[in-house]
Amino acid sequence: MSNIKRVAILIVVVALVALVGESFNGSNILDRAIVLGIGIDATEDGLELTAEVVSPGNGTEQVGTFSKTVSVTARAIGEAMQRVAEKTGKEASLGQCVVLILGQDYYEQKDFSDTIEYFIKHDSFKESAVICCCEGTAKDLLNRGDALSQSVSLSVATALLDEAENVAIYTNNLLDFARSQSELHCTGFLNKVKFVPSENKDAQDPDKMQGFFSYSEMAIFRKNSYVCALNEEEVMGMALFFKDVTGDTYVCDDDGLLKTLKVNDKQIEQKLTDDGGMEINITLSVRFGRTDSEEVSGAITAKKDKEIAQKLLDDVQKQATELANKFLAKQAEYNFDLIKLHESYRRKQGTSSELANKPTADFPIKLTLKVEEN
Repeated sequence: MSNIKRVAILIVVVALVALVGESFNGSNILDRAIVLGIGIDATEDGLELTAEVVSPGNGTEQVGTFSKTVSVTARAIGEAMQRVAEKTGKEASLGQCVVLILGQDYYEQKDFSDTIEYFIKHDSFKESAVICCCEGTAKDLLNRGDALSQSVSLSVATALLDEAENVAIYTNNLLDFARSQSELHCTGFLNKVKFVPSENKDAQDPDKMQGFFSYSEMAIFRKNSYVCALNEEEVMGMALFFKDVTGDTYVCDDDGLLKTLKVNDKQIEQKLTDDGGMEINITLSVRFGRTDSEEVSGAITAKKDKEIAQKLLDDVQKQATELANKFLAKQAEYNFDLIKLHESYRRKQGTSSELANKPTADFPIKLTLKVEEN
């Protein structure tokens, strides 16, 4: 059972316990504010921490399965968590926290190594929790629950974990990100979440904000410091270099008809050449795509009853190669390394400060991309 499903069940249990909580004095759960998600923003003197919590009522407090947000300011994370406890009147429990969100001013302007260290070393905070960043403030993002009519923390974590395989989102958790910042070239990424307002057609509540979250961009970091952002096309190009990320879709023109092809499988070979260069061979297996509500509601799934013309395979090959080269160009320009070029050379040459500091642009890359019908 996934952590997200466990949290959803826990919310229901909390609501039920709260209904009878006054009959059981001293129950531990009534003394806890269960944190589902944490957002961190920058202030002049430190930070503002926003926690989305589910807290059982104790008499006058209204009880339900919906969460609420609590925001506090402090100089450091530990102090902020203590103030969350003071503000809620309950101990802040991090054992069910599924997402950590960094606000734009915080991750673009600060080295947040101390934040990563705090949560990695925390006794109950799960290393498997999603870590991401957002456009604007994390506080505003976590307060979009009314627009979604559901928990923001659970929505973000579900999209970045459970739906990643369907829509080719490459995602990161706390442990993986922390490791990326200490590897040879100290490069990592965070998914960038953005709230996109949509038209409200609810005649009974015309003033209610409605919208959805977009996950099409990423932010790049070296040693927990911001480097640059990847746009949607560069993110698509990046995803091509990871074999466990499929679901990419390509729209091709077939004599005036637009047809969608989906990547169902991928093979990647990355090796050093005798002349000291890097050779990367990518093979994409594709099928015609369609929307099939019976299998996965809203997801692009595959048909098996049509043969794909060679010109369509060539079109996908052209589009994918352009996207891959856009990503490689951005990586070389800003000197980050998400496809572990430095690590590949380390295995052959050994670890050295010269290799660790070698600019990514200095690695010659020969890319070959093929597309075949699955």
